[in-house]
Amino acid sequence: MVRHQVFILKTVFCLQQYIWLLVKTESHRKDPYFYSPKTTTNQQVMKEIVLCSLWLFCGGKASAQDILYNPTAILILDRMSNVISDMTSCSFKTVASHDEADPEFGLIKRFVNTQVYMAGPDKMVVNYWGAKGHRQCWYDGKEFAIYDYEERNYGIVAAPPTIIATIDSIHTHYGLDFPAADFFYPAFTDDLIESNDRIEYKGQAIIDGQECFHIIAQSKSMTSQIWIRNDAYNLPVKYVITYNTKSGHPQYEATYSEWEVNPDIPNAVFKFLPPPGTHQVRLVSQKEK
Repeated sequence: MVRHQVFILKTVFCLQQYIWLLVKTESHRKDPYFYSPKTTTNQQVMKEIVLCSLWLFCGGKASAQDILYNPTAILILDRMSNVISDMTSCSFKTVASHDEADPEFGLIKRFVNTQVYMAGPDKMVVNYWGAKGHRQCWYDGKEFAIYDYEERNYGIVAAPPTIIATIDSIHTHYGLDFPAADFFYPAFTDDLIESNDRIEYKGQAIIDGQECFHIIAQSKSMTSQIWIRNDAYNLPVKYVITYNTKSGHPQYEATYSEWEVNPDIPNAVFKFLPPPGTHQVRLVSQKEK
């Protein structure tokens, strides 16, 4: 039912957008919100209109009071996902924090800084600096390696053939979190719709000098806020999650900066070579702890 409602909203909004594109094509090229050279073309808009209209023709129905998914918010989220999906490579930095329960002070924040490089569907490098020290991960399509700079040891495990599958596998088995992982899932918008009761567009805000769209998604257990750049690429700038049902309403917060789209990254960057004097250790899975 939720997906059907969103299809209706997308249809109406796309029809409006397509008419607008036909009337003022030249002026739209100056407006980053309604024009993106990678993701917004008349053909793409018409394709979505046709697909949505076919569903409507087959009998889809939804009442106005049931629609809690703002069409502008859904469109912006889709554009962000489309741009990320179309990238052949990228790099970016993050600063993330999460709240931990402390018996003396209540909630305290823990921070981690990361630098990420990705290429194709099967290459990734992540550098971590945080409370656990300096660590780095390499993934080359076959193996996943992690090196601890303080302990001077490393672990290597066989990995699935894609970045997304590897992120899922390593997180599930070893509990390692990857920065901005959610945004790289092709079904990010649909997953957000499925897991939230409402999604709203809350206008624009300036973050670090960048004009951003502000979107809020809410369910009983959590509230997610996403700020997305208002430019041709519509990449994420900030992500905040509040856990509504946990004591003290702890938060996870991340900012994303220094995005580079489709940089030329040598394959050698993604291959781990153990430094001299280091030793290999066995990675301990979550089940073994």
